[in-house]
Amino acid sequence: MKKDPINKDEMTPAAPTAPSPKADAPAPAVEVPPVEMDRLNELTDGNADSIRELVDLFFKQTSQQLAQLEAAVRANKADDVRRVAHSCAGASATLGMTRFVPLLRELEKQGASGTLTTAAQVYEDAAREYKLIQDFLATQLNPAAPPPGAAH
Repeated sequence: MKKDPINKDEMTPAAPTAPSPKADAPAPAVEVPPVEMDRLNELTDGNADSIRELVDLFFKQTSQQLAQLEAAVRANKADDVRRVAHSCAGASATLGMTRFVPLLRELEKQGASGTLTTAAQVYEDAAREYKLIQDFLATQLNPAAPPPGAAH
């Protein structure tokens, strides 16, 4: 009788390992910061004064643009919504405002289609995200300061 070439030791089940995640299990939520600080550091070679100057310019410009967006949404001026959202999204993308940009792109898209169906809600979401950006950058640029909204 011919000997079986299968090594019986290889057929022994391996020691149990940690269960592999199921394909249908949701991935754990990873909090994406409102600003990619690496991007700001890249743009300014990590110079704190340059970052502050860039952030100040961003805040000044974006505050004006959000006021324009709000007025355009309320007046149902689709082309103005498209134009302002496009401009604001471009600057925001350049500076790494990762969660803000998709909201602005949605406003831009609705403006381009001439149908501002959910523009008021998207604008409100964008305004909330902008506030989170301001709070986040205040903490990043002045870590010794108390968090915004903290009692004095």
